[in-house]
Amino acid sequence: MTDLKPRAKILVLKPNHKATTMERPHQFRVMRKRYSKRAIFLTLMILCIMIWPGPDTHAQTRSFYEGKTVRLIIGPGGGYDYWGRLLARYMAKYIPGNPAFIVQNMPGAGSVIATNYVYNVAKPDGLTVGMPTQQIYMGEFVGNNEVKFQMRKFFWIGSPDRNPAILYMRADAPYKSIDDVIKSKERPKCGGTGWESSSLIVALEDAIGAKFELVLGYQEANQVDLAVVRGEVICRDLGLTAHFSREPFLSWHEKGFDRHLLQTGRKRDPRAADTPTIFELMDQYKTTDINRRAVEVLTAGEQFGHPMMAPPGTPIDRVKILREAYLKAMRDPELIAEAQKARWVTEPVSGDELQAVAERIMVQPPQVVEQVKKILRVK
Repeated sequence: MTDLKPRAKILVLKPNHKATTMERPHQFRVMRKRYSKRAIFLTLMILCIMIWPGPDTHAQTRSFYEGKTVRLIIGPGGGYDYWGRLLARYMAKYIPGNPAFIVQNMPGAGSVIATNYVYNVAKPDGLTVGMPTQQIYMGEFVGNNEVKFQMRKFFWIGSPDRNPAILYMRADAPYKSIDDVIKSKERPKCGGTGWESSSLIVALEDAIGAKFELVLGYQEANQVDLAVVRGEVICRDLGLTAHFSREPFLSWHEKGFDRHLLQTGRKRDPRAADTPTIFELMDQYKTTDINRRAVEVLTAGEQFGHPMMAPPGTPIDRVKILREAYLKAMRDPELIAEAQKARWVTEPVSGDELQAVAERIMVQPPQVVEQVKKILRVK
């Protein structure tokens, strides 16, 4: 009787047993299936760990802000006070926990007092923010001893707009353009509250050869406008938005009382479409690099607009919440309607953009710093 042989070999591994060539493919298939299952299981575990939500940041922020009060410290008045109070009413809607907001005015020293307070005194816990003047960076830039803060260390939250300046002049003055000022032997008289607020006018002499006589010392900006009406001075520079949304300027425009010589934005504002920018004029008159960069520093305030910032050391997650709430508030239809009714133009600037402006403006070569000091009469 012939011995029956099995059709296939059954592999039983024993110590020191070596699989034959025919046995190996089956062995590998078994092992591959086993390890594939393990790999799939481990992959699923890793994915679960990666996508597991962990602590709820918004819930934590809600528990922090709920029942709390955020203080908004405002240095200057005017448009800054308007925007601060408007934003205080709307930002709370978009902060988890809906904290209350209170506005505290802290005037003095061109916002330096308020800014020093936010930087050095206010607790950096996300419950204090500040709104300084758009020119607040100048004190640090020229080394003012009263300044006890560093612009680049603030956490910038946002701005409702950009605020370029415009240089206006009485329409009955003999100067129809900047070119007339350059060619004139007699300097037109411009008014201002101080060197810092009139720095653009001073810079025009070195930048493009336009010479003005400055009459300084007016206590408030509106007193300069009254001086223009009385004929004590014939020109002044101020924020473009205020000039096209406030009295007495609205009445002036209806009567043709004033004309506009230049604006400081990078591009022409539609409200002053026939008015050249300072950058166009510097191209036209071939301004040197040092003077061009000095003008860029002096006009950087328009990029800050009406800025809001938080103290250095504020937790990053709360900075993020404040920045998000700021932009959401600026997109709120009711806020936009209120601003438009008050003749304000909204052009929101993010906190990241303001942070970049601070970094760019505050880092300049020594020659530029010295030129700016020269313009501002800083020794």
